[in-house]
Amino acid sequence: MTDIEAKALALVNEVEREEGEKELTRRIMRGLIMDEALCRAIEQHEAFRQEVSDVVYHYIYVDGGPLDWQILESFIIPNPKPDPLVGAVAESDEDFDPDWDYAPYAERLRAALEARGLEIREKGQ
Repeated sequence: MTDIEAKALALVNEVEREEGEKELTRRIMRGLIMDEALCRAIEQHEAFRQEVSDVVYHYIYVDGGPLDWQILESFIIPNPKPDPLVGAVAESDEDFDPDWDYAPYAERLRAALEARGLEIREKGQ
């Protein structure tokens, strides 16, 4: 069993324990689609961790100087841009509830407009 398969097996068994399963999974089989997908996700995660580690190590121990923060920008995940239709729907609700999810309503509105051949777009587009 590879290190990746061992990590996948540990993760599967952790979830099984959380779900109250009594018999835990004995092995990960790369021939099964879900097992293979889990192993690939772990491999991608490990590769990303290594990439970040290499960059940080290089700038701390090889260059020995101040860290060039711009090199780390490629690792920053940008915050998602809020859906302006969701904001407009929420603002137009007389009984606005900040805990209510307006996204499904906005999606239904967008679908209804599309069914009529209409679309919402920013000015100038």
